Amino acid sequence: MLAPLLPPSRPESRDLPPRAPLRSWVSDVHVMSAISSPPAGWTRLPSGTTSLVACWTGGEPVVAAVGPLQRATFKPSGAVPLYARLSFHPGGARPALGVAAHELVDRVVSLDELWGARARELRHALARVGGDAAAAVRLLEDALCRALDERADAPARRALLRRAVDALDASASTPDADASIPALARRLRVAERTLRALFHEEIGISPKRYARIARIRRAAERLATTGLARLALETGFYDQAHLTAEFRSLLGVTPRAYLAGARPPARPECGGATARR
Repeated sequence: MLAPLLPPSRPESRDLPPRAPLRSWVSDVHVMSAISSPPAGWTRLPSGTTSLVACWTGGEPVVAAVGPLQRATFKPSGAVPLYARLSFHPGGARPALGVAAHELVDRVVSLDELWGARARELRHALARVGGDAAAAVRLLEDALCRALDERADAPARRALLRRAVDALDASASTPDADASIPALARRLRVAERTLRALFHEEIGISPKRYARIARIRRAAERLATTGLARLALETGFYDQAHLTAEFRSLLGVTPRAYLAGARPPARPECGGATARR
């Protein structure tokens, strides 16, 4: 599954395994603490992942759902005592958050808008633990466990989604593979409309968009070490011109400008929550 791009690791930054009951739903837990002199910010690449984020910026913490991101953004940084992010597996966000993933695309939505009084209780509890990262993660995981206990699970649906996502992720590294959505639907033995509806509800974006994001992320990862013509061929683009066009469309800059440090438009992750539409 595509994960958001994070800033380079620092002593204050660490990844934790999700609690056992959540491992089918949450892919990873990332914590950053005591960030007093961070860099100006970092680029968040397009991603098909939805996350639950808690951020302490002075006063009561902000808790929000961060939806799939269709185009790259630049995330400005400030002094942050504590930041925690729980990223969902494919199919994990909807039952955990109680909202279809397509309602969160390109948005940061306050958990208050999704959970109401329960979110407010969570924020108050998080405020009481202050900068204790372990205690904060426990509270976030407890809240997700309770939410998941209340909503029916559909294992076959999640298994189908996982197989589709794995196939699209793999196709970004296999230029000769037939990565078309009709071909994927045939391999999975489902109708195309079923596959599209599944992605719309559980991931928030179409299978085609997801595949585009997988390719551009893979290309961005290898950009510094591989020539553009070869990179285009090995990551499933028609040619170098196609690769450059996709960089402009999804990252807002050319490959060379991206490599030189050009930044996409800024979007805050904490304190930038919007009302649910």
